[in-house]
Amino acid sequence: MEKRLRVRLIVTVFCSLTVLLGLILGVSVQTRRFQQEASADVYLNIILDNDGVLPKESKDSLEAEAEGIYDARFFVVWLDENGVVTSTNLDQTTTVDEEQAASFAHLAYTSGRDSGNFGDYRYLVREKSDGSYVIGFLDRSRQNSDTQLSVVNESLVMFGGVLVVTGILILISRRIVAPLVKAQESQQQFVIDAGHDLRTPVSIISADADVLAMDIGEDNEWLHDIKHQVGVMSDLTESLIVLSRAASADGRKGDVVDLSSLVGEEASSFKSRSLLEGHEVRSTVESGVSVRGNAQYLSRMVGALIDNAMKYSSEGGAIDVRLTARRRQAQLEVSNPVEGVDPDEVNRWFDRFYQSDQSRTHRKGGYGIGLSMVQAVATSHGGKVKATAAPDGRSVTFTVTIPTTKGDVK
Repeated sequence: MEKRLRVRLIVTVFCSLTVLLGLILGVSVQTRRFQQEASADVYLNIILDNDGVLPKESKDSLEAEAEGIYDARFFVVWLDENGVVTSTNLDQTTTVDEEQAASFAHLAYTSGRDSGNFGDYRYLVREKSDGSYVIGFLDRSRQNSDTQLSVVNESLVMFGGVLVVTGILILISRRIVAPLVKAQESQQQFVIDAGHDLRTPVSIISADADVLAMDIGEDNEWLHDIKHQVGVMSDLTESLIVLSRAASADGRKGDVVDLSSLVGEEASSFKSRSLLEGHEVRSTVESGVSVRGNAQYLSRMVGALIDNAMKYSSEGGAIDVRLTARRRQAQLEVSNPVEGVDPDEVNRWFDRFYQSDQSRTHRKGGYGIGLSMVQAVATSHGGKVKATAAPDGRSVTFTVTIPTTKGDVK
């Protein structure tokens, strides 16, 4: 348990920091990009205002944002009202020829936008009073290269910071989770101890009821009720003990269990009850399915699923139990018809002591612990459990998947 908590804490902090710093880096890059585009537009406006050449005024007379304009590399293309190139100015660039300049101008002209980007070039389109056009292109390859280098450096610094924080967290995580582990272990030990202590009075009451039955007969209504409630109390106590132990155990370290035989035997054990309650239990079990785990816990898990299906099945409804092996996973399904459930509520049934209909649940002998125990056993064996309801709410299927294993069955 301590290991799982530490791993979750470390992974959560690592992912949170990575996402947070990634968002900060993304916002920073976008802000820088907008600033660079705004600066490029200032340069291009000055150039186009001066008929496609650098202004003759001194650098000090220009706007503060355009201080680097005399170091800029650019070219300008003039087009007539039909978009045909009439002239170009390539004096301030050595990387573009006439044909390339005309091609860039055609793309900018047909884009329908007043400004934009082509690779490392920022362009600005201006329509003149006579209907012709002049388009300026500013080479931003150096700025883009500097930005990329800056982003790489910032990313490395941020990632290094995440690794440092994660490393520190790894060193102190044991101390952080220790109080939680201690509290959880104390709670589990309390439940186990209380369960063991309850076994004695429950056994005494059961024995006293048997002795009393010898004197007054088995048909006494009150005696029958006492025995029934003793049975419910005994099952509840055992379920609490299994739930607490399974929550902290690693079932995958147990023996190899023949799950096919176990499921078949559990389904068969409900035959007499199925006859009394009018629910047919139909089982389809694939042979040779084995898992590694605790046979006692697995048996209680299967029994709890079938018991739950019989308690809440529609009157006369059949219970279907299926065990198959798929992709190295043992899949156990228990289905039963119901009078109507909310499909969005079914997975809440695995919460401890959760009862969707409290009066109905107690009347049928449930206390909201059986399915929690099923989930704890499945999880301790490296598996999962889920509940699904038909869209019309007329049937429910519980599905447990546990990794299969190969070996001699014990």
